[in-house]
Amino acid sequence: MRRVIAAAGMLSLALLATGCVQQSRERVIVVSPEPGRGPAITKRITPDGAGGLFLPDGSRVEVDRAGGFTLPNGDYVRRDASGALNLPNGSRCLPDGQGGYGCP
Repeated sequence: MRRVIAAAGMLSLALLATGCVQQSRERVIVVSPEPGRGPAITKRITPDGAGGLFLPDGSRVEVDRAGGFTLPNGDYVRRDASGALNLPNGSRCLPDGQGGYGCP
């Protein structure tokens, strides 16, 4: 009887050790964020319903024929061929599909 118990204990220990070895061989795949994704959208430029836009600071601007506008400080924001707004600081505000833009 002692031999059976000892054999069962040895078998259990062997299975446990085998499981540990197999677990240590598992590969972990780390997925990084998609390349090319810009910074998170933190501000929105929203349509005013009359052809203009509300800026994140609450001011309102008139959109010109080219789709751009002049900021209250006199800087010009142009709209590029893809429909994004190119800010004077180099940031791009992307169309949100609702007439507004999401900005970093």
